[in-house]
Amino acid sequence: MVYVTGGIVSVKLMGRAMIIINSAKVLEELEKKSSIYSDRPRLEMAGELVGYSKTLVLIPYGPRFRNYRRHFARLMGSTVAIQQFLPMQISETCRFLKRMLSKPDSLTANLRK
Repeated sequence: MVYVTGGIVSVKLMGRAMIIINSAKVLEELEKKSSIYSDRPRLEMAGELVGYSKTLVLIPYGPRFRNYRRHFARLMGSTVAIQQFLPMQISETCRFLKRMLSKPDSLTANLRK
């Protein structure tokens, strides 16, 4: 079922309600208290069964999330910080291209490495 009210859309997917904000005005109002109203969906397959529930992408807002985000921003939050990874990116890009040249029909397998 889908309900639309102004800039807010409510959708029920697989038994779970999801609220979508589609208005800058509504977003500004909610953003003032976003830590109260925001949360992330609990993904049983990716989070619980596979074991990614404690990663930055899937943990709920709270002290752990803020701690992870602070460390991530320090590591990857600026152009200068990202420059340290350039040699590794070049090296891995070359390795990927060599794999593609040797096995051009195996894109998925080559990407997984």
